[in-house]
Amino acid sequence: MKFLLLITVLSLISSRVYSQNTISGKIKDAVSDKELYGVSIYIKEINKVVSSDSTGNFKISGLPGGFIEIRFSLLNYKTFTLSIETDKIDKPVEIKLIPSEISTEEIIVTDSTSIKTYQTDKINFKDLMRLGAMNISEALTIIPGVWQLSTGTGISKPVIRGLYGNRIGIMVNGIRFDNQQWQDEHGLVMSSDGIDNIEVIKGPRSLLFGPEAIGGVVSITDELPAPIGSEIADMNLKFFTNTLGILGNVGLKGAEENYNWLIRFGGETHADYLDGNGDRIPETRFGGYNVKANGGLIKGNWAGRLNYSYTNYTYGILEGREFEREIARQETRFDRSFNGPHHLLKVHNLVFQNTFIKERSTFKVNAGYIYNRRKEQEGNDERFLPDSLQFGNLDMILNTLSLDAGWKYILNNNTQLTVATQEFYQSNTNTGVRRLIPDAYVTSASATGILNFHKGKFTFEGGARYDYLTVQTSEYGMKDSINYFPEIYKYYNSVNGSAGLTYFFTDKFLLKANFSTGFRAPNLAELTSNGLHEGVFQYEIGNVNFTNEQSVEVDVTLNYSNRNLSLELTGYNNHINNYIYLAQTADTLKGYPVFRYFQDDANLNGIEASINYSPSQWLNLYASYSTVIATRSDGENLPLIPADKITGAFNIELDNWKNFYSPYFEISAATAFEKTRLAYNETGTPSYTLLNMGFGCDLRFEKQLINITLTANNLFNKVYIDFMSRIKLLNATYNGTTFYANNQGRSIVLSVKIPFKLSYN
Repeated sequence: MKFLLLITVLSLISSRVYSQNTISGKIKDAVSDKELYGVSIYIKEINKVVSSDSTGNFKISGLPGGFIEIRFSLLNYKTFTLSIETDKIDKPVEIKLIPSEISTEEIIVTDSTSIKTYQTDKINFKDLMRLGAMNISEALTIIPGVWQLSTGTGISKPVIRGLYGNRIGIMVNGIRFDNQQWQDEHGLVMSSDGIDNIEVIKGPRSLLFGPEAIGGVVSITDELPAPIGSEIADMNLKFFTNTLGILGNVGLKGAEENYNWLIRFGGETHADYLDGNGDRIPETRFGGYNVKANGGLIKGNWAGRLNYSYTNYTYGILEGREFEREIARQETRFDRSFNGPHHLLKVHNLVFQNTFIKERSTFKVNAGYIYNRRKEQEGNDERFLPDSLQFGNLDMILNTLSLDAGWKYILNNNTQLTVATQEFYQSNTNTGVRRLIPDAYVTSASATGILNFHKGKFTFEGGARYDYLTVQTSEYGMKDSINYFPEIYKYYNSVNGSAGLTYFFTDKFLLKANFSTGFRAPNLAELTSNGLHEGVFQYEIGNVNFTNEQSVEVDVTLNYSNRNLSLELTGYNNHINNYIYLAQTADTLKGYPVFRYFQDDANLNGIEASINYSPSQWLNLYASYSTVIATRSDGENLPLIPADKITGAFNIELDNWKNFYSPYFEISAATAFEKTRLAYNETGTPSYTLLNMGFGCDLRFEKQLINITLTANNLFNKVYIDFMSRIKLLNATYNGTTFYANNQGRSIVLSVKIPFKLSYN
């Protein structure tokens, strides 16, 4: 499959067909017919941005001949995506954008983009700024069916419909991202700055995104390039009162007709957070810096983009046996040193994106490389552990090479065919004294075919995929001893498929139904673990005889929308054969409890519901509910499944008010129910409700624009423990007082963004 795609691409390049096409037109308000200025017009295939002028006119030159997608977006208007054949357009087009408070059935606008048949939600850079979240996973929890698994405030990973870690696919700029996420305390390790949007796709999506995506996918897309003919920059500052945290970064970018460039650099630092009692939760500090750079080139029917990012972060780790000693040390509120247990992470991420467009064909070839070094250290002197209980420090280097290649062919105006392959090669190398997994090599390859049909009220998407994956490890240690890893070679393969449809019964009533399967091969920890898990101090043992996890999910969504009201209800059932889970045994080793990985069938059922009501142009009310029930085949509950949750928000958004431009005010609340559906040896948590508040606006000082947001999360300083906190059971007694590892108390976040031009013409 890879060979055929590359041969096709090479023949396309050698044909030297550098067609140049131009599309022009005017953009208006669909209600008032007013020309719209400053509309962002993004051409996805060639990563190009232009803007409409003061009269609503726009012009896009240098387009390849063939089908492309053009996205029109403007604040307070619904984003519109148009699929168009560039070499068939011989006159200006007229685009009418619909104000956000008007539903699409009030004004009919033809959008030839097929409706996605699967469940997906998206948050953009504006949401990330307004939420005041400490990390990406926390921001995603506003989406129904999404939670976070956290270790303090810095380390967090997304939970989609009860699944996390290796069951969630992570994509960055269209390429697989891997950072040893098999470990519960390994977060995403990336800053939320410099991101255009984050899309969450729910349910098994192995068909599109490969093995491991049996719970869902988080797809992260970096910020768009500058509009053609401009050189712009921005400075971002954030201050977090709870952690005394400071975040800052600067971005610079520019674009001409056939090329664009971007660079962004910054960092952040946070002290230990305070809970609702004002008590410091030790060793939850974190900080680091990151650099992003990319450049894009467009030549004829080819568009290329090279993305590079470097992340260097350090995270403190609160360990159960050291809680009391850390409390007794009585460090200052501002202390940010990492003398105690901590993780050091260095990540290089390089992605080369290529798109070739010729007539009805679009070829995409993306190649990526990730260098991930993870060091887990006990501290300067391994802190307070006696020599007999010391296992040494952990140091792992994970190298990943990835290739995603695909060909999309437009059969006609209603039907398109996609043929693709995804492949990766990984090597894991240990250089530290302590090992949780052995040195290993993993290879994977696949072949996929997808058919998409859209006509009138009906959309269908279906296809099949074949994957194979191999795991090879090196022998280490003495047989029948602690930290012994045998040499293994395992081969896994699977055939999966998906079929989904959307149907508009009326202009207001939509049905989505999807049947999909997915698979996940056991990861290195599940196969080979034979070591101490830092932080929670448990000895974990894997099983080399595990087989594939095989997922089969059915989900159905009903959506009703009119001018002021939108209702959505989704029900799903995800059955996973050979589900792998970790459970405590009666054994101990060197005083530590022994946990083993087990395999059994599992079933996850859930409901997601949301309501969005806009009684007027400036007022919006929103509420959602999410629940997931997860059990094994014997009826026992699965461990670490999140509690039910309800969210609600009251939002006021105006065009202008006195000297405040585009001001907004929001009050939101999030309630987690009492956790009562518990696995063996789990402890439940009580319910809690957090109230949040936010305000923001644009301020103008002569020609300079400044965007300001002020967010107060956990406004009433609630003392609570979330069930998905990995440190929820830790406590310590000092001077007769018992301290608990509660979640974060009140946090007020001030965000300032200052955009400016690098050149003035």
